[in-house]
Amino acid sequence: MDQHPNNVDESIQINDNAGSGRRGLRAVPSIDLLNSVRDAYNLPISNDIFDLGGSSNLNLLVTADIQKYVIRVYRPYVNEGRLQDIQYVRRKLKEGGVPTSEEILTKDGQSYIIYDHRLVEVETYIKSDGGMDTWDLVQKALPLLGHIHTILKDVHVSTPGKDPFFANYIKPEDVLGKSRKGIQRIKGWGNLTEEEKQLADATEELAELVSAYETPFISKLPHQLVHGDFWDNNVFFQQDQIVLVTDFDFMGERTRIDDLALTLYFLNFHYESTNAGDRLTRLSSLANVYDQGLAERLSNDERKALPLALARQPLWSIGGWIAFLDNEKAARNHAQGMLTQVKWALNVMKELDKWQEAFQSSSKHFNF
Repeated sequence: MDQHPNNVDESIQINDNAGSGRRGLRAVPSIDLLNSVRDAYNLPISNDIFDLGGSSNLNLLVTADIQKYVIRVYRPYVNEGRLQDIQYVRRKLKEGGVPTSEEILTKDGQSYIIYDHRLVEVETYIKSDGGMDTWDLVQKALPLLGHIHTILKDVHVSTPGKDPFFANYIKPEDVLGKSRKGIQRIKGWGNLTEEEKQLADATEELAELVSAYETPFISKLPHQLVHGDFWDNNVFFQQDQIVLVTDFDFMGERTRIDDLALTLYFLNFHYESTNAGDRLTRLSSLANVYDQGLAERLSNDERKALPLALARQPLWSIGGWIAFLDNEKAARNHAQGMLTQVKWALNVMKELDKWQEAFQSSSKHFNF
């Protein structure tokens, strides 16, 4: 259904601001926004628009004549240096054969405009029939993630490009400190539920275990630029072929296994009904599929550390979002369901030898 900007109720937004207002809220469509884009890009954009979704940016599908475009409006915390780095990375990946979006230039030759203290870019719309949300599609896409990491290994950006203010990531060296901030916030809520109490206790146990076991690997694993959110509607398919890799909002410098771990973590909970033994076999086989796309294969240390990176994943929710979301209701909503994920990560740590053995065996393959 088309959404008309003059009918949008701006009060309906979820208050997911964070960092004492630093993140800002997701933008909302408006006639004034469309007029600014029309003028800057000299595009006869119609008033019929469609919000493509996205938890961070406003992504609007628009039509000018018969051509479709996407208008992307970033949150206020994204500065010009970071957007320039994101655009540079997308261009380098496209040169390497990765299907990424390409920004349309304004009539003045600029790759973005500033509207209401937010950065805005426009790109050609790429038709697709679905995102990367099944085991089979993840299997098809992981060699491309390996190829992306191979390209990005030699791509260098500025500090804003390397270190996003907000991301689904927590550094191994920050695990204890940031997790404890989230735990303190949970314990400070009024009328604490039994699940919230258990979440605080389980998170403390998980953070201590992950920190203790991961610390020896911190200096051993190479860091590089990575995508940051290679999952679901950030990887689009058309007839089983990848046609677009998008959403570099969480792009940053970290280990490449952190990027892989995020994808495997989301996939694991997307298909929670699969039995645990089968999931471990599948997840470890997907590491081998990813490895096929790398010019420099995963090292023994990386394979050994991968289960630890997986077990660390729930902690970015606790120490990165629950701790820093400004609104208590938003933080408590985020905490709902996290106990299951933290307990799963604790089981990984308690069966660490089993997980490390599975991921270290490069000869194991699963027949999907």
